This record gives sequence, C-alpha cells and structure tokens, in this order.
Amino acid sequence: MIYVCKNCGYTFWVKRMRCPKCGSVTLENVSIKEVEVIASWKLTATPEGFEDSYWLCLVKSNNAKLFCRSLTEPKDGGKLLLKDNGICEPLG
Repeated sequence: MIYVCKNCGYTFWVKRMRCPKCGSVTLENVSIKEVEVIASWKLTATPEGFEDSYWLCLVKSNNAKLFCRSLTEPKDGGKLLLKDNGICEPLG
C-alpha cells in the first residue's frame, strides 16, 4: 500500500497523518500489485522467524520506492507481484 497526497501529488509508503512535502491531511491509499525492481541484495543473516536467506528488493511503483522480500532471485528491471504481507514474487 502506498499513500498519495491529493493536494500536491507526493507519493510515499510509510503511513503518516500529514503529507511530508506540503503538510496536507488529504491523503489517498493506493493499492499496488505490480512493481519494478531497482536493486536487490541477498540476505543470509536474517532475523529469527524469517527464512534462512531471502532477497531484499528495492522496487518502484507510481513514483514511490519501497522494499519487499523475495524468496527467489529477482532480475534488475524485472517486474514483481507485491503481496500485502511485503513479499514479492515474479509475475507470471
């Protein structure tokens, strides 16, 4: 989920009460599904309760950049499906 300010159009992914750019309280929730990989890193030292290794992906959609995790190696510039739980997987 990302948030878009209805006043200035600024897009962000951390929930806030006001737009960090203009201070407006008029925000819209936008559900995103398809994202594009900007970069990814394989993590092998992961927190307890997570997989032993996974890929941390910096992705973009609708002018917002956010992180998700993938259990398979993504391709830079490739498209992923973003689930509500923060996991992303290859489209198709």
